[in-house]
Amino acid sequence: MLLEAVGFAALAFGLLLTFSLQVFDLERRQLGLEQVARNATRYFILNPDSDLGEAVSSFQALDQQFDEDQLEVSVRCQPTDCQSSGTFVWLELSVGVNVAKAFGVIP
Repeated sequence: MLLEAVGFAALAFGLLLTFSLQVFDLERRQLGLEQVARNATRYFILNPDSDLGEAVSSFQALDQQFDEDQLEVSVRCQPTDCQSSGTFVWLELSVGVNVAKAFGVIP
């Protein structure tokens, strides 16, 4: 009886530990993706003549957890010209279940 209780407690602890590590990894990837989105948006706003896709790629390369992942990039500008002063820029990055959004205004 005692052996069964100890075995069950060890199994339950193992499952709980595995679940918490998976949640931690998911949160770590989310924070990294948000950082890439923020930095790429900031770079594009300060250099509107640059290519936003290249900015995303360069910041993605700096974060080792996204080296081999293919990020889905969605850019929306209002008005549609993404290089004019006063333009609102929305950037959305996604990989797997993680989605990060960033926006800014070109000065």
